Amino acid sequence: MKKAMALLVVLAMFSGCSTTTVAKDFNNLGTPDGKAVHVSTSNMALHLLMNKPLSGDASLEKTVADFTAAAKNEGASKVRIVQSNVSKLWYLLPPITLVITPVLSNVAGDAIS
Repeated sequence: MKKAMALLVVLAMFSGCSTTTVAKDFNNLGTPDGKAVHVSTSNMALHLLMNKPLSGDASLEKTVADFTAAAKNEGASKVRIVQSNVSKLWYLLPPITLVITPVLSNVAGDAIS
């Protein structure tokens, strides 16, 4: 119980965080559509009843928007999303996390110029 509560506190501290990582080294290989870089964007937030953002926004829509903004910053004119995931951690500490739910999301893909 104490570990679960500590995990919830840590998640609350980092809620609203968004991180983006970019991999540019493709060993001078391109794609059929042009030169690409790989972009991965992750969001962490606390949502009310698993859907309404309280602190940050980890919805798929927001994470895709952050991903495409990062792709534009890399000079991309096209993107190819290869993976997306939203995890609602309602089961961590019921009944608290049924009301205030930690949510993690990730979108990864290629930014093509």
